[in-house]
Amino acid sequence: MIPAPHLILSWILSTISSVTSAPASAVTDSDQLVLGTKQPRPLVIWHGLGDTALSSGISSFVEDIKSIHPGIFVHSIQIPQGGSLDDERRAGFWGNAEEQGWAGCEQIASIPELKGGFDAMGFSQGGLFMRFYAQYCNDPPVRNLITFGTPHFGISALIPCPTPPTLSCLLAARAARAGIYTPYAQSHIVQAAYFRDTERLDEFWDVNTFIRDLNGEKGLGGDDGDEDDEKGRNGSGLGIEGLDNFVAVIFDQDRTVSPAQSSHFATYSPLNKTVIVPMTDQPMYIGDWIGLKSLDEKGGLALEHCPGEHMDLGGEGGCGERMVRDWVGWKE
Repeated sequence: MIPAPHLILSWILSTISSVTSAPASAVTDSDQLVLGTKQPRPLVIWHGLGDTALSSGISSFVEDIKSIHPGIFVHSIQIPQGGSLDDERRAGFWGNAEEQGWAGCEQIASIPELKGGFDAMGFSQGGLFMRFYAQYCNDPPVRNLITFGTPHFGISALIPCPTPPTLSCLLAARAARAGIYTPYAQSHIVQAAYFRDTERLDEFWDVNTFIRDLNGEKGLGGDDGDEDDEKGRNGSGLGIEGLDNFVAVIFDQDRTVSPAQSSHFATYSPLNKTVIVPMTDQPMYIGDWIGLKSLDEKGGLALEHCPGEHMDLGGEGGCGERMVRDWVGWKE
């Protein structure tokens, strides 16, 4: 018997209703919104000696980063914040390194876009300040820290002035040569704060407080090495073992930083300046004073190389771009 027409129509309508409603339960609008909200992790950059936060070189590099990681938020540290270009350039040579480090901490903490954590990149001298932030502040936290040509174990010779030299650089160099380990130089000349002459280590340990403490060497000189609330274990603060990854880049033809291997936590032997003591033979690594060994053992330390001279990032397709693609902008 053929069903009545009104029963056939009822069956057709119920079938259409069940078919059209099925996809809506599989993929909803809210699912689409969740998938689309993931953004690249923010990035903070700290420029190098003699540069400025928004110089043509830094600005061009930031644009390259944004083209590689669309939607990424990038902040370039400015010291002093709100200062003129001349103020920024001068601050790279003249000033108290620790005070500039704390100023960077305050600047980063004030930026809402960074509150969930960020990657950090430091160029040369700027890498020391980014590590200062990671060890003494780190709220919000650094996830991946990348440093380019940074003298992590200090310098044994002043970094040459640019050509043509600036007045700030010439005056700072003259003052430094007059007495690098005087209280004035240590508190007023930024390069003096990471000048570590292996032939004058007793003077360095007695007077320096910036890179000495950053590397956990507090107490090797005339002070007692007691912990303090502000800087934690042996002066090294929080250490770096909490980082996801620490990428230290050396420039293979670097003739600016002395020794260039300082970028990989190596330095001259105290007995012979023709001999380089590698990171793994340093007491600060063996004793794990700043968590470097712990980070290395968990696979979070990468010692990378860039061909060319100091801060030669290689342009399009070069070493700098490779580091940006490999270590910056991870989505979570």
